[in-house]
Amino acid sequence: MEALFQGEDKSPHTTNTINTKKSQSNPNTAVSKYSERRGVTHLFRSIAHSSLPNPSSKSTTIFVIAVPNYFSFDDFIRFCGSRIDHITELVFIRNDGMDDRYSVIIRLMNQVTSDGFYCSLNGKKFSPGEAEVCHILFLHSVDYTESAEIAGTPPDGSAELPTCPMHACLATYIKAI
Repeated sequence: MEALFQGEDKSPHTTNTINTKKSQSNPNTAVSKYSERRGVTHLFRSIAHSSLPNPSSKSTTIFVIAVPNYFSFDDFIRFCGSRIDHITELVFIRNDGMDDRYSVIIRLMNQVTSDGFYCSLNGKKFSPGEAEVCHILFLHSVDYTESAEIAGTPPDGSAELPTCPMHACLATYIKAI
């Protein structure tokens, strides 16, 4: 799976600091960085993928689709719980075409922590009283471009996936490819 992000410009994006608890086993996990970008996200999946689980289809970069806007960045960080200590980079993507949700690119330390993040949070409700659930995809690459033409063109052998927040819509589309 590839993500192509069409942003507004190449100027430096906002970078903030997240203070997390220091782990006694790893004191280097005290501070993580996150950034926010604005633009349009395009997701592409290889047409020739196997329907069987394939370890090579996993990666340490994951993508959380359609986080509802009522869920602040701080709420999302709390939602990650203790897994925040394993995150090396968080990029919050504000989609210019969708005012009611945002997405998140997350880089984790290694495959074990990436798999654990996925298993713990994929399908989990963001808030107990709300219907929205966390949808996570593994990414092979993330590219940033200013060109709408490049962003809208699938790489060879790939098809574009929707970034639809409706689980049924997304799950049905992914299975169909």
